[in-house]
Amino acid sequence: MTTSLSKWRLLGLLFVLCVVADQWTKFLAVERLTVAFDRGGEQSLAEKVRAFYGYRHLEPLATDPYYVYRPLWRMNYVENPGAAWGMFRSLPPDVRNGFFTLISVAAVGFILYYYRRLRDDQRFLQVALAFVLAGAVGNFVDRLARRYVIDFIEWYWWNRTDIRWPTFNIADSLIVVGVAMLVLHPGPKKEPARAAGDGGAASRA
Repeated sequence: MTTSLSKWRLLGLLFVLCVVADQWTKFLAVERLTVAFDRGGEQSLAEKVRAFYGYRHLEPLATDPYYVYRPLWRMNYVENPGAAWGMFRSLPPDVRNGFFTLISVAAVGFILYYYRRLRDDQRFLQVALAFVLAGAVGNFVDRLARRYVIDFIEWYWWNRTDIRWPTFNIADSLIVVGVAMLVLHPGPKKEPARAAGDGGAASRA
């Protein structure tokens, strides 16, 4: 006899996997798109991870972008002190970080409150909220560690890097996908209304 995964175990599993994926890809961005570890002399994984959370402002040490598919997609190390698309980056650092901390805590609280109200069979919504939660926390970890978010994925229009989508990361992708799932999720199917005399006719049949 098999038991289905409870909604809280599903949340925990997806949350851990997604946050680790987000932080690991940001670590790889620092390792492969900057020369920070070479300059600092870090050799072992433990040394690099410690330096990853300790180093600040590495854009001057960034290497040339790595082209995944040259006409459309490259990896480029970018530090974003603002929100998505660089919003609020002009605010004073203390004000900006206080604002983002408040928003992040409020978002996590709202997601958990909403998640608690879901039924165990509402898997689609559970996955969507887990993605949004992991994305929000992934970027919040960056802000706590270094007061900015590491971005590295750049999509642009056919060899025109000046016409591009704002640089983003895995956490951003999780938030976008999760919110899209919430918006596009079909509502519960409504049962067709019965005619007034259907019940009586059925009982007499």
